[in-house]
Amino acid sequence: MYEFGFGWMQVGIWCLLGVATWFYLHCLFAAWSFFRSPRPEDRPQSDWEPGVSILKPLKGAEPNLYENLARFCRQRYPTFQLVCGVAESDDPAVAVVRRLQREFPEVDLALVIDAELHGSSHKVSNLINMMRVVRHPVLAVSDSDIRVPEDYLRRVVAPLRDESIGIVTCLYRAVARGGLATVFDALFVNTDFCHQVLLARQLEPARYAFGASIVMRRSTLEAAGGFERLANLLADDYFLGRYVTELGKRNWLSECVVDTVIDLGSFRKLVLHQLRWGRTFRTCRPFSYFMTIVTHGTLWACVALLVGGLSWVSLAPALGVLALRLVTSGIISWRLLGTRLPWRDLALVLPKDLFMSVIWLASFLGSTVWWSGRRFRVLHNGEMVPAAGGPDVPPDAVVAKPW
Repeated sequence: MYEFGFGWMQVGIWCLLGVATWFYLHCLFAAWSFFRSPRPEDRPQSDWEPGVSILKPLKGAEPNLYENLARFCRQRYPTFQLVCGVAESDDPAVAVVRRLQREFPEVDLALVIDAELHGSSHKVSNLINMMRVVRHPVLAVSDSDIRVPEDYLRRVVAPLRDESIGIVTCLYRAVARGGLATVFDALFVNTDFCHQVLLARQLEPARYAFGASIVMRRSTLEAAGGFERLANLLADDYFLGRYVTELGKRNWLSECVVDTVIDLGSFRKLVLHQLRWGRTFRTCRPFSYFMTIVTHGTLWACVALLVGGLSWVSLAPALGVLALRLVTSGIISWRLLGTRLPWRDLALVLPKDLFMSVIWLASFLGSTVWWSGRRFRVLHNGEMVPAAGGPDVPPDAVVAKPW
């Protein structure tokens, strides 16, 4: 009976290793197809360059904020406006924006200071308050930790020439500016997130956007219900993409890859950040998130070694999956995403994978998240409400985007 049970267990593990192998190979194929295929819609059109208002909701002077915002000031685009918004006049980000106004006098740079809340999301409330000074028909929204190339606007606005495209979003690669916790977070972006997105877009129509970069016509935003419709939602970027596709518009993933500059500083921040991401994903797409566990090849390879020991029956497929994981991660990160991932960091992909398997399990053990220094409970419909009990701001609180 034991041998029978053990045999079926081994067969099950082999099946999971097979699924992981399929997943890694198809992620590589999806990424290669995306980055190597001609995409005429992404080519800038010199005769169609509408004015763009760039919206940057800010809170705090996070590391690298000046350079992140300066990249937007240096855009090679004929007509654009940069709108920065904060809730309080004593926010440290104000000094950074004032410095930019002095150093880039040729840029139409507005600062909105307004603490009015329109819902539980302080970020979306900030965006709503910023809209009163917007001057142009196209909007470009991105998080404060995003750094873009100087031709960013030309590349992300171009697809909107096709009126069937309602929203343009971008992949992002992580630039680590910190210790081991920051490296783990950057590895998640560079070796997990991008792979999953590109594979998902081959399997189903895209219905979501990413806070790293969202570009759309102002008229499309208004038709989708405006930022006001997002005021109580945690995954505002995800739902904005969904609402636009519900209008019958297409969601376009630009070939422009932007950078997110990460500096977490501690594993507590890493855990809070990844738990929030996992619980957000679980709330938005519960079945899809639950099924991601079958793609955790590193976890199943370790289980295979624990169950089968050093026999070739277990050792060969387990080591094969681990090697495939490292090879595909390196190809996508270096050759396609264009990251500067050091060799020593690539070796951390496997322990990072096991950490993410623990996060997957923990994401089902609660519904509270930390967002912008505040504790919320995420409801089944994606809305967030203040969580009862506990301090408003935990020690070492993290302020980071969920997607």
